[in-house]
Amino acid sequence: ILLLIVAGDWSKMKILWTVVLFVSLASSIDTNSVDVVRKDIDDSWFPVNIIHINDFHARFEEITPQSNTCNPETTTCVGGYARVVTKVKELLEVNRDNNPLYLNAGDNFQGTLWYNIGRWNVTVQFLNMLKADAMTIGNHEFDHDIEGVVPFLEQIESPVVIANVEDSQEPTFQGKYTKSVVIDKYDRKIGIIGAILRTTNNIAKTGQLAFTNEAQAVREEAERLKAEGVDIIIVLSHCGLDRDREIANFGGPNIDLIVGGHSHSFLWSGDDLPSVDRPADSYPVEVVQEDGHKVLIVQASAYTKYVGDITLYFDDEGIVQHWEGAPHFLGNDVTPDAEVMQALQPWKEIVDLSGKRVVGSLKFMASSSGCYQRECLMGTLQAESMLHSLIESDDQGWAYATMAMTNAGGVRGPLSPGLLTYSDLVTTTPFENTVDTLEVQGRYIKEALENAVRFNDSTSLLQTAGMKIVYNLGNAAYARIVTLEVLCRVCDVPKFEAIESDTWYRLAINGFLLVNGDNYAMIRDNARNHKIGAIDIDALTKYVEDNSPINLITPRGRMTIIQ
Repeated sequence: ILLLIVAGDWSKMKILWTVVLFVSLASSIDTNSVDVVRKDIDDSWFPVNIIHINDFHARFEEITPQSNTCNPETTTCVGGYARVVTKVKELLEVNRDNNPLYLNAGDNFQGTLWYNIGRWNVTVQFLNMLKADAMTIGNHEFDHDIEGVVPFLEQIESPVVIANVEDSQEPTFQGKYTKSVVIDKYDRKIGIIGAILRTTNNIAKTGQLAFTNEAQAVREEAERLKAEGVDIIIVLSHCGLDRDREIANFGGPNIDLIVGGHSHSFLWSGDDLPSVDRPADSYPVEVVQEDGHKVLIVQASAYTKYVGDITLYFDDEGIVQHWEGAPHFLGNDVTPDAEVMQALQPWKEIVDLSGKRVVGSLKFMASSSGCYQRECLMGTLQAESMLHSLIESDDQGWAYATMAMTNAGGVRGPLSPGLLTYSDLVTTTPFENTVDTLEVQGRYIKEALENAVRFNDSTSLLQTAGMKIVYNLGNAAYARIVTLEVLCRVCDVPKFEAIESDTWYRLAINGFLLVNGDNYAMIRDNARNHKIGAIDIDALTKYVEDNSPINLITPRGRMTIIQ
């Protein structure tokens, strides 16, 4: 600048000052978020700022960037509920002139030892410390049946919205929620409609509740709200990104934004990624209906790693004219909320009594990546532990059961090399399902395995032990098994043999699959000699205790998938 002054080049100095000012402003922006390029905002437009979280999954304490239990002495920790509260409070203040709303898209239950010990009690205590303007519930809120979620609904101080549930056969559930809520604290009425995945009864213990088509229920409720003068309508969904796209397309012309959950989708626009996560799509996802009406979809990953933040600008007709925002990564630079940290301490002392117990060690990374698409080491570890839990059972064969199957959805995280605590194991296997045994004919085992890959992007894949399977996904659904071999049980030398349709086999199976979890009724309905066994986390703990240090699990290649 001094050289330019000496030279007397005032026009260049003005340009340089402009550049300096721009750089200065840019450096003050939160580098954990990237806003859409801002265009001129019409003063007549009405802003609505949406701050959102989803799939908390009991991450009360901070986690690793990979969403595991974190030891701050050895790892840079991120997330945790105290950081969520800090960031949400900050955004509510920053956006105080933009009519901010804080929304929670469900699945607050389940995922760590905190939930296994504290259940709904610990969850409701901390969610009530920062009340959401509205929330919905997810499938994991039903992990301990209707009885496990009703007290939560009675105690939570945020309005709960679900438009597509039918509760006439579940009287204890009645009156605990509404289809929608209208926020009337600003100059315009803002409607928030709830939705939960219509197949929730297939993946959760929902009693006699029935779930209806999400898009249709949303459309009907949005029409009702519109008739009452509500022209800004937001859907709060626990349906997953793919189903949210369906709602956006067919939920009618009155909805503007879907705030989602369930699929743990990290959405991001731009190349400057804030963490190790890779985006599933842009933030927001834009869906254009046939008549040209645009609906936006946002989601904020899972496990307290992000807080979503989007501001929409509406004209007088309730049409979105502009939006800006991005998720905020809750890195180590975000200071945890002091009040929350203090409230966590008494619970932490209880959790640590059992959680910090060292149960064994691991020599390799038991990855949970790709468990829905292929064999994964954490799924293999779970399946092998199921068989190990039966090792002391008396029987004529060399093993009580030589085959095991468990759902990929039960693999909730990886295990890292090194010492393993009980808390580490619970975080990977939190659901407390039973390891059951039964006898079933080979035809039904094959049908179950075909069911696992009926869709190319299946979320019903089975992780197995004692089986060798070759799938060809180029074949038609239910004709994708090329070869299937199973480990013999009554034999002098254990070996793999081709499965026979009429032969009865003894199988260890995750008890979740026997309550029609993920549509595996063909096993339950055709089985004999069903016995309920150990709890899955107890089986995994015993396996780790008995086999540590655990080396690489063999045999690999139990599942081959031809695309």
